[in-house]
Amino acid sequence: MATTQSKAAYEQTTDELLGQIVKTLDGSEKYRQHLPGLRELLQDYLDDEVELYDVEFHRRMLRVFRDAPKDDTYQKMLGDMEGDEKTRVEKFVADDDKASPEELGKGFEKRFSLGVREHLKAMLEKDAVVVSSSGPVHVAGLSNDELEKKDKILHRFVHGLAGVFSCFGSRVDEAIFKDEVFVYRELEFENWGLNIKSMPAFTCIPSTVAGVRRIVKYAKKTGLGVRCSGFRHSWAPVFGRNGHVMISLLGLHEATKIPNTTAWSFLPQDEPTELESIDVVGPAETKGNTLVRVGVSATNERLRRWCNDNKKYTLPLNVIMVEMTIGGTNGPICHGSGRAHPTLSDLVRKVEYVDANGEFRVVDKPEHLNAASGCFGLLGVITHLTLELSPMTYALIAPAKIPTIRAIPPPPDMREEDIPPALRLKTPLTEEEKREDQKRFEKSAMSDFYCEWFWFPLSDMCWVNCWNDTTDPLGVEDYPTPGAIFFNFIAQFTMNVLQFAPALGEIIDLLDANEIVTVLIARAALIALPNKPVKTYLPEALHFQRGIQNVRVLNMEVEMPLAPSKADPKVPDWAIVQRAWWDAILTCYRHIDTCPQRMPLEMRIMGGSDVIMAPQRGNSLGTCSVEILTLQSRKEEWVPYAQEILDKWLSYRDHAGNKLKTRPHWAKQWQEFKADGKPWAEKLRSEDYKEEIVEFREALAKIGKEHGWKLDDLKERFSNDFLDWFYFEGASAATLRK
Repeated sequence: MATTQSKAAYEQTTDELLGQIVKTLDGSEKYRQHLPGLRELLQDYLDDEVELYDVEFHRRMLRVFRDAPKDDTYQKMLGDMEGDEKTRVEKFVADDDKASPEELGKGFEKRFSLGVREHLKAMLEKDAVVVSSSGPVHVAGLSNDELEKKDKILHRFVHGLAGVFSCFGSRVDEAIFKDEVFVYRELEFENWGLNIKSMPAFTCIPSTVAGVRRIVKYAKKTGLGVRCSGFRHSWAPVFGRNGHVMISLLGLHEATKIPNTTAWSFLPQDEPTELESIDVVGPAETKGNTLVRVGVSATNERLRRWCNDNKKYTLPLNVIMVEMTIGGTNGPICHGSGRAHPTLSDLVRKVEYVDANGEFRVVDKPEHLNAASGCFGLLGVITHLTLELSPMTYALIAPAKIPTIRAIPPPPDMREEDIPPALRLKTPLTEEEKREDQKRFEKSAMSDFYCEWFWFPLSDMCWVNCWNDTTDPLGVEDYPTPGAIFFNFIAQFTMNVLQFAPALGEIIDLLDANEIVTVLIARAALIALPNKPVKTYLPEALHFQRGIQNVRVLNMEVEMPLAPSKADPKVPDWAIVQRAWWDAILTCYRHIDTCPQRMPLEMRIMGGSDVIMAPQRGNSLGTCSVEILTLQSRKEEWVPYAQEILDKWLSYRDHAGNKLKTRPHWAKQWQEFKADGKPWAEKLRSEDYKEEIVEFREALAKIGKEHGWKLDDLKERFSNDFLDWFYFEGASAATLRK
């Protein structure tokens, strides 16, 4: 049942809600003392006569919590940072010497390295063992001082690593000496979203193909399975099971530590290992395009820098995050934006992998690549991908903050009274304005090189990021600047403080309104997003926001086929897309009492796919990729809320009455949800992917016939509990022996 305040929130704009907080604090000396400066901050923000820019809003918001006498959230989260970044955040909040993000983004020392000695230092905190030709060498218990004293000894045995375990073989030769493989025993695995845990027998960090081969050979000899992880940025059951071998494509400090500074482009990078290499192979079949061989441990940040340095080639699409590895983004068939663009896996022209027998193999036949390029690690341990890159172009970014009702117009059949009054404009739109809004939305969705929309819960404004590219480099700028990247880091810190601060909970109790925190987060997040036009390198635009992984979220995303319109089968029915957007907004307002959704609703329009297991496969007109997110602090209420929105998204039909084949993004949350009253995974297996599963298995079997392994070998070596059930359960023994 909605409270009186929540009913008012349904009626009020974001600024009116912030004004309500000011009035509440005006009448309560006690709560002004709990959060000193909050009332003044919001009052200044709402005052048109006061210039309060994005940077100052976040600076003053953090100062509120720094000075809160009964809330130590700021101090606790500051304690999670390392020395240099902690000092700079403190300077920013204190405004020492008018500390601007531009100044604070200069002169950073490298926070960590993927090099050998840094791995060893990271291992000091765990019961870890490095195995050399002379047997296991325990490093647990060594202090940093001891490490320095033993530097020469460590240097000697590190460069003589024999692999992971001495039982790999008695013969040690020069090639083996070059392996750098680090092993942790019984180190608990946890994904980035904190919803999946397991206890591998061993966690291995190789840096060479030879090291990967030795790990797999050991696993075969001892009957263990092998699964890989990158930045661990998936909520789905795609990781390893208890008691098996986990191969981490990144050093554990990089893969597990938050806050993480991989996104800070002003920090230097180590020389790439073999598994991080990036090399031009030669021309692609498509005129003007180039084949580039990339190691799976290379992060998007490493590839971004490489593209910008050579200024010749670029991926035409990618995910926003730069922390994720190339292997991690490709394996679960991730995507970018723009109706002309397929998935990342569609750009793969060669897969190099270590098979179930520990042998190095190559897949380059198109009919095999459609399975191998998006195989969830079932094929084996992929070491390198050859991708087809496009010539470097330049993005004409022009982000805009637009009233929610105008960014993506409500569908034609939605009644005015169904739209929350908070989202209606004070002066109603004319019919001509509505037509212009519809035309602008359809044009961007139909033909823009890149198009996405963000709506933060209960916000009367949307952030619209739709743009095109050009081949003209004149006036190109690096983007975002070091100062902007540092400010991204500050904004993420603010998000974390806001979601966990108990003092805000007390104000919620006073007002009996959960939407307070939601509104503060929404406004702080929207303020931090860019709103100025810029011309920059295409990779910079694809990764426009840096460090967003420092705020852990829950995320449910679907890939919805664009259905043909009744008037013209070659043109999508955009009303369905608009319905999906607005159904999510209306559901958010229906739950205004508890506000389970604290992070944005996001939507991108993209193309289809030829990859067998891609959720976009068969979407000839394109795909609507739409998702909802929330903060970790709302996990208890998240699943039933997300299920309600998912039920809407799965119910849509085209104009002929056919149900749309809407499927989940494989890397996001789907295991917890139901479709048509049964577990979603069951529907995917028995209906949505029934034919594709058979096709996928057959394609893998054909690869195995050429490479000397069978489906049974994949099940034993590279599967997990979910993949066993999804792909292999019910298959005949004869099929698995193919």
